[in-house]
Amino acid sequence: MNIVIAGCGVAGVTAAETARQKEPSANITVFSLERDALYYRPRLPEIISGKLEIEKIYAHPDSWYQEKNIELRKGESLLEVCTESRLVRGALGSRLNYDRILIATGAESAKPAPVDYQLPGVFTVRRLPDAMALFYEAKRSQSAVIVGGGLLALEIGCALGAVGVKVHILERSERILPRQTTPASSAKLNSYLTEKGLEFHLGASLASVKGRDRLTGVELTNGLNLSAQILIVAAGITPNLKLAQDLGLKTDRGIVVDHFLETTLEDIYAAGDCAQTPDGFGGLWTIGRQQGLVAGHNLVCGPTERIAYQPTPPSSTLKVAGLDLVAAGNIDPDGKLNSVVAETEKTYRKVVVDVDSLLVGYTNLGTTKGNRELAGALGTKKLSEQTLTALADPNFDFVSF
Repeated sequence: MNIVIAGCGVAGVTAAETARQKEPSANITVFSLERDALYYRPRLPEIISGKLEIEKIYAHPDSWYQEKNIELRKGESLLEVCTESRLVRGALGSRLNYDRILIATGAESAKPAPVDYQLPGVFTVRRLPDAMALFYEAKRSQSAVIVGGGLLALEIGCALGAVGVKVHILERSERILPRQTTPASSAKLNSYLTEKGLEFHLGASLASVKGRDRLTGVELTNGLNLSAQILIVAAGITPNLKLAQDLGLKTDRGIVVDHFLETTLEDIYAAGDCAQTPDGFGGLWTIGRQQGLVAGHNLVCGPTERIAYQPTPPSSTLKVAGLDLVAAGNIDPDGKLNSVVAETEKTYRKVVVDVDSLLVGYTNLGTTKGNRELAGALGTKKLSEQTLTALADPNFDFVSF
């Protein structure tokens, strides 16, 4: 059996490893646009700050792929698929027969206007070379502007702040982390990070970029001008759909797949940031790995042995400047569900249940206490009124949870 995987991210490599475990005799080839093997993308901010040695960001050494008998073609993307002849062609001229294909081409950083992304000093941070370039740029820069108030923006902001760069963060909404926080937890996080040196501009957007030969500053829509040697756009991602579209696969926000992660063409699957599953969630490392496990199984098994992808509620984690934040499931930022809040000067915990008292979401800021127990109960445990009342105590004993 010949398995071809397009993409060397967490979904693609997890699928390759899973397929190898289930089918020792399969020929498995992974095409990678990047010249690096799988690395921990969530740890790129640590490269920017210099806290992580580059060798430690890789998930596996090159020898691991050899031991697993997985052929990794670095720097060669999968360019073309001929479904009639069951033949694929790589960008460097490789030609292979296939029985099944996994498209795990991931996504690129979104690049909204009005920015000249070729101007020196302007960055997006999606790949390891981006982080390395920013690491060196930070050494000669005094100030930076980051467009976006999401997880990546805050992590990059703290990484730059740690090496002495003054950081301004622009967020179009009225609070940072609008998807991962409630208004109260966002305000507490904002206050904490402001004390650490980050400066937030809420309800503000980028109006123009200044500089001819390199970046010198930016102007905001509210008329404020900021001097900066670095501009980072961290405004979400755009799935890589070209290969799928060339094949005539159904696409929407991503490559549309069914519960088995199969696309609209038989024997062609998709997983990771480029895939759009029936539940619609994506864009997280943990979700990419989970989809890779399912896709790898289904690539090498018979039709009756396939397993369905069972999504878990999305969970986001932020760990910056000595502060922890976990947001999982439906954190009910608009206060439409039944919930209980426990808060101190430095911590905030909100637990959310649905109309049937089922735990459907939680957020925990400033402490890790209860994270393990809440994660294990999410979507499976009903909470009594007595338990909900007790959870209002910041010192709630989770041993009895």
